[in-house]
Amino acid sequence: MLHDILAQSIPLGGYIAIWKVIVFVVLFCFWAWIGQWIDKDAPAVGSRREFWNNVYLFSASACFILAFFLPAIYLVQLSMFLVVWLTVIIVYIMHRNSRVEPNQTILTGDHIKWLLSFQSRRERNKPRRLVFISVNGNELPLPEKFDREYDGYLMSEELLHDLWFRRVSHAVLAPGREGYQLRIVIDGMPLIAETYEPEQAQSVIQYLKAVAGLDVEDKRRPQKGSFFTIRTGDDNTGWRIQTSGSTRGEQVILDRIVESHIKAIDSLGMHPDQVEQIQNVIKMPKGIMVITGMKGSGVSTTLYSIIRRHDAFVQNIHTFEMESLTELDNITQHFVKKDPGGPTHTRQLQSVLHTDPNIIMVGFLDEPEMAALATQMSYRDKRKFFIGMEAPNVFEALKKWLSMVKDNKRVAGTLTGFTNQKLLRKICLECREGYSPDTNLLKKLNLPAGKIKQFYRPPSETLYDKKGNPILCENCQGTGYFGQTAVYETLIISDEMRQLIADGANWESIMTQCRKEKVLYLQEQALRKVIEGTTSIQEVIRITSEKKQ
Repeated sequence: MLHDILAQSIPLGGYIAIWKVIVFVVLFCFWAWIGQWIDKDAPAVGSRREFWNNVYLFSASACFILAFFLPAIYLVQLSMFLVVWLTVIIVYIMHRNSRVEPNQTILTGDHIKWLLSFQSRRERNKPRRLVFISVNGNELPLPEKFDREYDGYLMSEELLHDLWFRRVSHAVLAPGREGYQLRIVIDGMPLIAETYEPEQAQSVIQYLKAVAGLDVEDKRRPQKGSFFTIRTGDDNTGWRIQTSGSTRGEQVILDRIVESHIKAIDSLGMHPDQVEQIQNVIKMPKGIMVITGMKGSGVSTTLYSIIRRHDAFVQNIHTFEMESLTELDNITQHFVKKDPGGPTHTRQLQSVLHTDPNIIMVGFLDEPEMAALATQMSYRDKRKFFIGMEAPNVFEALKKWLSMVKDNKRVAGTLTGFTNQKLLRKICLECREGYSPDTNLLKKLNLPAGKIKQFYRPPSETLYDKKGNPILCENCQGTGYFGQTAVYETLIISDEMRQLIADGANWESIMTQCRKEKVLYLQEQALRKVIEGTTSIQEVIRITSEKKQ
């Protein structure tokens, strides 16, 4: 009876204090958040990740076990936990601050003042010149000043903004004996930009690798990725990034992603008479035309332009390529890769030809048997081929083709012509200046000085402002050139040329026939662009000199 009365006298509830639960949940969230930060921060500062994870977990576990077994009041247990927890955090912060640069230390006097200052809020709200978009499409926030990514972000933003402003298409940040050297390409012209200290370069490389989703810790294995940048008031700019290790350090290659568009033939850079020649070849029902040039000269662009001139609804058109520049509507595109254990490119091309295409574009030619196969199929089945091939000029291309096919009669019966091309820079229309070149140079280049109204060149002198800074053209940023165009050498196989090839005539006879038919060399075609005012004599000499070839 007494037990029943005592049991009824005890009020319901009171077994759990809600405020204690809330304190526990809040402390646990903070504990877990700081644990995640230590887990990420330790390897970033070169410390042992597993060791600090174990120390952090063990300290919390020990406090929990002691609090559970020791008969102490709640506030004593809480105080014991806070003392141990904060001691571990302080020890870790002192350890990590000793391993980083002074401007990356945290919870120091300067850091705390900065966190509480107006400067901190101003830097957070300051508009950025570039916004980085990760490989996953996420906009990356501005790192805090004392974050380890902060220096990498600032230098990466400066670098990418400068590359965008100067219209750089290709950049290499490579280690050397005296630091890292930045090499850039503007309008096809390689230049040396500046030198970075190793620490600065590594900060840039690590930040850009993180943006592209690459493994920041792996500094030896080659890696590839991509990311985007957004400039205020401008469209996205895409970048491809490649990293690789070397004995001197890690290097990074950046390529601007340019959206490919199929150009009209008359906008490629050909002169009107050359456009007419190509259009006549396109109208032919069969034959082989070979588009040549060295790597990076725009051969693929020319092939795409020519193949797109054909009616894909009436004719069965296929392509055979390593990679696609753009999708071609109603045209079947085949992409191949070199497989050491698989079939050769000739066998793969043969498989494509079994689909019975009327017209086929071969984007590359790296096996002599491919030339022989194309000649055989064009000669026997009346098919039309457009083939891309590396060669310095149309004459060397003809020699190379004859040596690969080894059947002069079939070559004579199938070849329709050759083109060869190079890219040259167009002179900037905003800052170009007229001048009179040396008469001896004009005679050497066979240019009629009296019949040309005006010669142009980039500015010969650089102007400076009151502070001694150079005043650069806003259009070309002081290079004197803006954009590129192609210059073409064309050799269309005439009936007389065809007969010489079939008869196995010597090379001197073939060259004599070319001059009779007024086939112009690449330099002669390029000088026509000087006369038009498209480029300068200096640029023509640069791209056609023997040393550059």
